[in-house]
Amino acid sequence: MEAGLGADGSLLLGWAGWNHRDQADALVGLIRNSRVETDGWTKADSRFVPLLAGLREVLPWVHQWYGEYDEEWDGNPAEEFQAALDTGGAERELSEADLVNWRPEKKAGGRRKKSE
Repeated sequence: MEAGLGADGSLLLGWAGWNHRDQADALVGLIRNSRVETDGWTKADSRFVPLLAGLREVLPWVHQWYGEYDEEWDGNPAEEFQAALDTGGAERELSEADLVNWRPEKKAGGRRKKSE
């Protein structure tokens, strides 16, 4: 996913040991604030598509396990994250199908075929 900091070309990783709510929270933070404020992404930036697709992917589990009021959260995490997905998709004119069908770009590389 091309969601790393613009000034730092390293790959952004962080799912190991995170529950679905933590994953969704991290993605929403990137979508709503971090990439716009830190790196100056515009709302129309295509780099948001994988972030929104990732959020859409974890939401079924967030709804399953965090779909009720949570005192620690002071709200319903599933409803908050669903609203962020709905708003983020609408602001970028992305349909559900756009997010479902998104795939990372295939990078050129690997071994070259032997010429015969």
